[in-house]
Amino acid sequence: MDVWGNILSSMSARLDPSTLNLLKGVEKAEYRNGKLYISTPDRVYKDWLENNLLDEIKSSASSLFGENLKVFVLSQEEEEEITISEPVQKIESKPYRLTNLNPRFVFSNFIVGNCNKIAYSACMSVAENLGKIYNPLFIYGGIGLGKTHLLHATAHYVLSKNPDANIIYTTADTFMSELVYYMQNGSILEFRRRYRDVDLLLIDDVQFLEGKERTQIELYHIFNALHLIGKQVILSSDTPPRNLKGLQERLKSRFISGLVVEVKAPDLQTKISIISKKSRDLGIKLPTDVVLLIAKTINTNIRELEGSLSRLKAYSEILGRPVTFEMARDVLKDILEIKEVEELSIEKIQQVVSNHFGVNINELLGNSRKKKVATARQIAMYLSRYLTDRSLNEISKAFKKKDHSTVINAIEKVEKGMEKDRKFKLTVEFLKEKIMSL
Repeated sequence: MDVWGNILSSMSARLDPSTLNLLKGVEKAEYRNGKLYISTPDRVYKDWLENNLLDEIKSSASSLFGENLKVFVLSQEEEEEITISEPVQKIESKPYRLTNLNPRFVFSNFIVGNCNKIAYSACMSVAENLGKIYNPLFIYGGIGLGKTHLLHATAHYVLSKNPDANIIYTTADTFMSELVYYMQNGSILEFRRRYRDVDLLLIDDVQFLEGKERTQIELYHIFNALHLIGKQVILSSDTPPRNLKGLQERLKSRFISGLVVEVKAPDLQTKISIISKKSRDLGIKLPTDVVLLIAKTINTNIRELEGSLSRLKAYSEILGRPVTFEMARDVLKDILEIKEVEELSIEKIQQVVSNHFGVNINELLGNSRKKKVATARQIAMYLSRYLTDRSLNEISKAFKKKDHSTVINAIEKVEKGMEKDRKFKLTVEFLKEKIMSL
């Protein structure tokens, strides 16, 4: 097996041609019992490799030889000083496990909402019943909406149930690069064996197969071979199969022969859930009004949400100040789609609730015990508590009450009412959604 050639093939889609050309300076690479030894011509080349590309090499090599791989880079002088006495392991006897899986992309970290719950459920079902249902599973949707996360999560789940499962996760670009490499080296049969000897094949971004006739032919035959013996195939694209131009009709037919599901852009509530979880993971405390600001003004994809949180965390740490609404507007002004997004105020909540119940603001802020007025007042207090970061004392003053005990009592009544009365709960949730979308 050409160890270094396979590593180069795996990295080819992610590196520029000049860097790949420089990497040809590696004299040889040998894999022995969980260790990869890379031989370089001199110490200068070794230092360059370690300082610039070691992580990239380790990631690609781990997909070939396992996640616990240790990589050693040796110059010619160092090789002459040491003797490697470990017996050589025959790589051909080891099943291919080209996973390259992101450890963070698991089902437990995936935020499920109306925008993606069908795709999520389909992946869970496939992971539980590999090769038996939804084969192939084709997931499509815009950039940064979680397609890759779902593919990785499915692979992780399968491996958790069966650590010996043979899995390949790859992208269409990497698949093409590998094919070219094996063809140039006259080892196309080895390429076919590699991709046909798996339990689960996941290919990301198949839209990049458009117009690549030779690659499509190979994928068609690999797909047929896997499908025939009941092995699972999962594919992703930024568009549904029928819209893939420059793709053979027979391949499109295979893509739609199983289940085709869409991942849509997250709705407001899903974005709020994503922001809340990601901010916890980053260890950054965000006021409710900042969460709403980001959720309402970033309308592209989840990666933009994550990027905005990382940026806020950095500025907060540099400035030594907690994140505020004003800071968020200033720091994120070049990426937020802001028109006139204002900080959510108690007054705005009072107005929305008053309008909904047909109650005058003066009545809401007064002491009327009429059922409709009292209910509106309690709900407005409850929403003021959970949609703003105002203290109980500030809320009580906004409702012209002497102390915050009235607010606490209102919150408790609303929470109990939501537990007992579904219609009441729907009313509160409706008002909450309406206020957040303003």
